[in-house]
Amino acid sequence: MKMNKSRRVLALLSAAALLMAAAVGCGPKTDETNPTTDPAPASSAPVTESAGPETQEPSNHGEPMEIHVGDFLGETFLYPVKLANELGMFEEEFSKDNITVVVDYLGSGAVMNEALTAGELDMSFLGGQPTFSGIANGNGVKVVTMATVSNTDPCLIVRADSDITEVSQLKGKNMAVNIGTDNHYQLAEMLALGGLVEDDIQLYNMKGNEALAALLSGEIDCMQTIAPNKWQYILDGDVKVLANMSETSGRNNQVLVASPDFMENHGDLIVRFLKVLQKALDYYEANKTECWDILATYCDADRGLMDNYMDDYDCTLGLTEKDRTYMESVYNFLYDHGMLDTEIDVSTIYNDSFLTEAFGTVDCH
Repeated sequence: MKMNKSRRVLALLSAAALLMAAAVGCGPKTDETNPTTDPAPASSAPVTESAGPETQEPSNHGEPMEIHVGDFLGETFLYPVKLANELGMFEEEFSKDNITVVVDYLGSGAVMNEALTAGELDMSFLGGQPTFSGIANGNGVKVVTMATVSNTDPCLIVRADSDITEVSQLKGKNMAVNIGTDNHYQLAEMLALGGLVEDDIQLYNMKGNEALAALLSGEIDCMQTIAPNKWQYILDGDVKVLANMSETSGRNNQVLVASPDFMENHGDLIVRFLKVLQKALDYYEANKTECWDILATYCDADRGLMDNYMDDYDCTLGLTEKDRTYMESVYNFLYDHGMLDTEIDVSTIYNDSFLTEAFGTVDCH
C-alpha cells in the first residue's frame, strides 16, 4: 500500500500570501452569512487563544511536531488532502514552524477510530457511521467540516439481461449492500423510489467484487455500488443501472473530525490545515485534468474511470444546516436499526469554530 509522501520544502509562504489565498477560496459570503452582520454560530468546544492570527506564535512554540491525519488512499474523490500532500502545500505552510503533516492511510473507518481513541491520529476523514460509532464509544471527536459530498453516488445495479426495470419490482428479491453503513441508509432511500422498505427484500451483507460475482451468478438480483467500482461494472457491459442516488433527496458524504486534545491544544493548527485544504481545492478547480492525473498516480487508480465520476463529488468546506440535517437522518436510521448501541445528541457532534476562524463563515457553498 502506498504510504504518505513527504517532500522537502519547496517554498515558504509569507503570512500575507496565505491570507490572500484563503480569501480567494472560501471567504466571507454576502449579508446572510457574513459574520459582520450575523453573529458566528456557537461552537461546541472553544478555540484556544493560539488559534488567532498566524502572526502569533504557533501552539507548538517551534518545537518539532507531527500532525497525523487519517485518510482513505483509494478514494480519489477526497482530493484536497491528497493534492496538498503531493504538491507540497502542507510543507510550504507548516515547515516554517517545525511542523510536519503526516497523512496516514489506515484502511478503514474502524481502524481510524481506534487510532483516534489511542491518540495516534489528531484528525481523520470519516464517513457518517464510523463518526457516530466513535463518538458513541466516547472518543470525544468533533466534526469540523464536511469533506466531500455527492448527490449521485451510490446507485443500484442489476444484470444487463435482467427483466427488472423498476425499483418496485425488487419486492421479494435478493439484494446486496454493505450493512450497517451510510450506504445501507442510502439503499433505504432508493428502495423508497419504488414504494418499498427493507422488509420487502432479502438483504445480504456483501459489497464490491464479492457482490458483483453473486449478481452475475444469479445468487442475488440487485446490488448497491459506488464509484469507482460502479463505472468499471457499467463499462464492462455486464450490468445496468436501476436507480441513482440523484433520484432521491439523499447524498453520500464524508467529514473531517478532530480529536479533543488536538482541538484544545492546537486549534490554531486546525485553522491553518483548513486553509491549506482550501488552497488545494482552489488549485483543483483551476487544473482539474492535471489533478486527475496526479490523483490517479497517487491513489493507484484507474485514470480512465475518473472522467465518469470525479465531477460528481464536491469537496467544498463547510457545515451548513443541510449538512447537519442529513447527518442526523443517517444517525437516526442507524440507531433505529440497532447498528449503533449508544444514543448520542447529534447536535453536539460539531465544532464549527475553526471554519469561522479560517474563513469567517461556516457556509462556503
